[in-house]
Amino acid sequence: MFISITYPVADFRNLHRENAGRLERPAWGRADPQAHFARGLGSIHTRTKSANGFTGENYYADCDNLVRYPKQFFLTPIPNLNRTVLAYPFYRRFYFDGLMAGRFELGFRLNEGSIEHIAAINGKVDYSASTVARQILENDLRVELTDGRKLTQPFWNSMDALRDGWLLSSTKTQALKTFDIETVGSNYVGVGRPFAFIRAGRETTLSKEHQMRMLLKRDDLKLFVTRSGVHGQHFDTAANPSLMGLDNETAKERLARLFYSQIRTLAFAHSFYLRQVSSGKIAGPKSLEPAVQSLLDRLADLEPLEGQESDELTCEELRKILISADIDTGRLTREIEEQVNPGWFRRNLGFLLGYFDQKADIAIEAAASAATKQLLSGGP
Repeated sequence: MFISITYPVADFRNLHRENAGRLERPAWGRADPQAHFARGLGSIHTRTKSANGFTGENYYADCDNLVRYPKQFFLTPIPNLNRTVLAYPFYRRFYFDGLMAGRFELGFRLNEGSIEHIAAINGKVDYSASTVARQILENDLRVELTDGRKLTQPFWNSMDALRDGWLLSSTKTQALKTFDIETVGSNYVGVGRPFAFIRAGRETTLSKEHQMRMLLKRDDLKLFVTRSGVHGQHFDTAANPSLMGLDNETAKERLARLFYSQIRTLAFAHSFYLRQVSSGKIAGPKSLEPAVQSLLDRLADLEPLEGQESDELTCEELRKILISADIDTGRLTREIEEQVNPGWFRRNLGFLLGYFDQKADIAIEAAASAATKQLLSGGP
């Protein structure tokens, strides 16, 4: 079982004078990042040279210098069975599209030896996606910042620490004296609540969740969303129960994972922008459509792993799916904007009632789910 914990990032410093000191390199979103290292994060890798588990972008920055784990994570992922399984860290990555949205992705994999031992002793058992997500999100991570701070907090509450990590990494050293990261961060940069994406191979079949919504239920692709139950979160966990082995992700499964995760990130970024404009914290036009088109272009141009013919075929099939889908970028953009655009009541009274964030999260998830379902099923 692969588990990816994703923190969506919104960055609108290009609406600030002098881009609030944002560095030109790495040249995120371009074919060549023009850098081998991201300050405070780690080395920049191309996917073709070093990729583990969930493949995604053609290049990304490791976050090994920023994100640390104070202890090992032992989970009890099987309902009614008091057996722990180690979830070991698989990767820590950051990617930014160069326009408005990025994400931190923290990957884990359940220990195969424990899974095999459980199957040998207990026979067929079902794993709970919501339990796995909840137990990881309730664990601690430590964010080590270049200004000397070391912040240890639960996964579900590490957004501000990661925001500061991105700001310190991407701001010119001299500009840090001019553009206070707390002021710039609170107005122009945001990190959203984390969500989980789980891929369960045939080795770890998933149990039926008490609260779940099926997005896709086809012979070749199943995808549902459920709730981890952490801190009042709504549908913060997406799961792909696959009939394939853990290391044999199909093209449709890969497309569903990448598109859902990235369109949810874009929906968060656009929601953040609308909220900041509505509250008067930032000003200036910003179009979502170029970011959506950039996302689709990146998926279509995904490079296969070097020396792996099966991955080359998977990437080619993924491209064919995107071409046959014939996506209307303008229409898709309008539908996302309609989903996340707050109505008058939420705009004007949401903060007083203290539920704006909750309603925004629901809208963001709904937009990502609807877009993914439309892409892969041809209908709403």
